[in-house]
Amino acid sequence: MQELVHHTIQKIQELLQLFNKVQELYLSKSFDFDGQFEAFLHEFLEYLKTKGNTTCESEVLKVMNMISTVKRGFNPVQMEKITTAKRELQWGFSFSAIESIHGLLTEMYGKEQKKLDEAEEILSGLIVSLYQNGFLDEDKVKDLNTIPKIEIFWNSLVNHNTQILGINKKLRLSMISEDIFLVIEKVLLKLI
Repeated sequence: MQELVHHTIQKIQELLQLFNKVQELYLSKSFDFDGQFEAFLHEFLEYLKTKGNTTCESEVLKVMNMISTVKRGFNPVQMEKITTAKRELQWGFSFSAIESIHGLLTEMYGKEQKKLDEAEEILSGLIVSLYQNGFLDEDKVKDLNTIPKIEIFWNSLVNHNTQILGINKKLRLSMISEDIFLVIEKVLLKLI
């Protein structure tokens, strides 16, 4: 089942905010860092499981296993027991883990944001075309001030125009209808 792209972006932003707090703990060399980072990784892992993103889930598990191995006194890179500077090595591996997780989060965010940006570009062009061809005027744009009104308007366009039906099908490959209505609302607000 597809999820609202707008909701996915909001959840990733929340995860990024939590992640930034963890990074601040790392920067200040706080003793709370280990516990907070572990809690964050578990929350991120649960989110990925609910999304069914097994590739990212695997990457997070790999990071968690690496840190756990170092905490137990074993260097997973050199495949030998840590005899000295265990804490420094753990901080080094934690830094590497932070880099990996940051990459995952920004990649996920970018992918979702790209869907919305592409939809906005397509729908902006369509709305301007409708405006130029007289299907939309200032009064009609002002009247489309709620999502239910936008939904009725969009569905009437889709049902009466095969080109718009094609655009709708293309957009529905990457998002649900509610996302489309929210993007249309954003475009219309720019016209007012």
